[in-house]
Amino acid sequence: MQWSINGRVFQMEEVADDEIVQLGSKEIWEFHNTGGGMMNMMNMPHPIHLHGKQFRVIERSGVMHEGYVDEGWKDTVLIMPGERIRFLVEFDDYPGLFLYHCHNLEHEDMGMMRNYFVRDTDSTGQRI
Repeated sequence: MQWSINGRVFQMEEVADDEIVQLGSKEIWEFHNTGGGMMNMMNMPHPIHLHGKQFRVIERSGVMHEGYVDEGWKDTVLIMPGERIRFLVEFDDYPGLFLYHCHNLEHEDMGMMRNYFVRDTDSTGQRI
């Protein structure tokens, strides 16, 4: 069994077009924990972690649970079954290849991780 994020399994150097972000940009990332759909997750909690970045949770919807602390900067966010979460990420410091993944060790081992690439060049290859 191999798990995935957005229907994609982990490949050491693979980055999809929608996993490339521009240095200096801000993006809203969204994850769904529905046992399928965007994350292709089993119906269980998933702590999603971004390497090299912190983010701010801006919206949480679906099955609401008590006790969340979504204020402030995060590098990991817990997404419970049935939830959707949106967070704001600012890519303002370092270019390069980074990882995002479920922080459950067994889930990482099963391939529930992906790369994202922060580029510092424009479409012609000129450094920005």
